[in-house]
Amino acid sequence: MGTAVGAGAAGLCLVLALALVLKALDWPISFPGFLAWAGAAALLVIGGLFAFWAYGCYSLRYVMDRGGITVTWGLMKHFIAIDEIKKLVPGRGEQQPQVQGLSWFGYHVGRGHVQGLGEALFFSTHQSPEELVYVMTNRATYALSPRDPVRFISEAQRFQQAAKPTQKSRVERDLLSGRPIWADRAAQGIALAAVALNIALWGFLMAVYPHLDREITIEFPPVGDITSLQSRAEIMKIPATATAILATNLAAALAFQWKERAATYLLLSGAAFFQAAFWIAAVVALLNA
Repeated sequence: MGTAVGAGAAGLCLVLALALVLKALDWPISFPGFLAWAGAAALLVIGGLFAFWAYGCYSLRYVMDRGGITVTWGLMKHFIAIDEIKKLVPGRGEQQPQVQGLSWFGYHVGRGHVQGLGEALFFSTHQSPEELVYVMTNRATYALSPRDPVRFISEAQRFQQAAKPTQKSRVERDLLSGRPIWADRAAQGIALAAVALNIALWGFLMAVYPHLDREITIEFPPVGDITSLQSRAEIMKIPATATAILATNLAAALAFQWKERAATYLLLSGAAFFQAAFWIAAVVALLNA
């Protein structure tokens, strides 16, 4: 059910984005056109997120063996060593736990507070508290929703009796989700600032475009006097070039490892700097048009 809700939301966003694109295809370059294209892009991003979250729900599973319990969700795995499990508590008919993170009908991933147990990490598709099993360790408490909670607890206890302390609890991530930028708030802030500047640049130029003469003089970059007249459409090369540079910088910054943090900050700062420079270039071009 959780997968169906997420997939439905993703599909709705995709349909609305497609409708906006089809509606705006024959619109002239203008601020309403910018709003339509920006809205379609935003819907695609939101739809992509819901699609990924739906995939995470579809991929959610628990695998138990003599070494421990592996919780798979999306692109990451949480391994709970069997000998580190202190207690397994079945869910009770108490008030539905409130989860901060992804939480809708039949899908709960994030942190939540459980009465009597404290904070817990939820990786569940439960629809009622009785479907939950709380796996408690010294490091964290996991809220899981196996198909048969009673059998799940008994099997875990059986494995505990024959446990050999050979592994430690850990979180495993793949190549993409393991990128350090996802946990670096400062880097995320710089990247978002660069993206916001780029979007605002598109909006600004598309808003003033209808008021320009059909032929204008463009000085970009200002390398001397340019006297030849050009089509006003040439001015849209400014945000297009800015977008290409932004995409290149963001992709390069995402590729660096944590130990190369300085290079990541340099690339992201460069992305923001170039967006500001293109803003200045756009203003100069308009003043000399």
